Amino acid sequence: MSNAETTLLYVLSTLAQTCAALAAFLGAVGIFRLQVLRERHAALEREVRGWALEATRHDYWLMPMEEVLTRIKQSEKDGNTSPYLQKFKDARARWESFPDQIARNRDALLVFESWNLLVIVASLVGFNYVRPWAGAPWLSWALWFVAVLTALFTVGLVWVWTRGAENVSEVRVRAASDPREFEA
Repeated sequence: MSNAETTLLYVLSTLAQTCAALAAFLGAVGIFRLQVLRERHAALEREVRGWALEATRHDYWLMPMEEVLTRIKQSEKDGNTSPYLQKFKDARARWESFPDQIARNRDALLVFESWNLLVIVASLVGFNYVRPWAGAPWLSWALWFVAVLTALFTVGLVWVWTRGAENVSEVRVRAASDPREFEA
């Protein structure tokens, strides 16, 4: 076996191992992230129900969300001018936008995992073609392409996960400093 073939074996093996480690670690972090997002969505639903209770003095805890939203809309049409209606609307807007954030995170994780699995499979299949590929002029460019794309997918995934994190903390700080929060 020539030096070029041995080097290619090491490169293919390293690619497969690195992508497997990335897929496992970021896959676990991604699943945890999705779980946290679902828990935040549930907490926002509880907040929406709580503001609905404050705005109308009716208990909304056991009915479907569609019914809660319909009843609040009807309450507004009937002339309810509670100061808590705006807080209800703000919480509802955050609650309604959350499924998009969950979908973005899920889709980014699926693209990342698919890319890593593709690289792993290509590396393993590449073991069968070591002799013809060793020293091929296109191989160096292909390896650069795979390495750069893998890095970009990793950075992209982290960007999707962290995008909007600052906005969440700003909303919490703003809400906590709102003097109306302490009204009885």
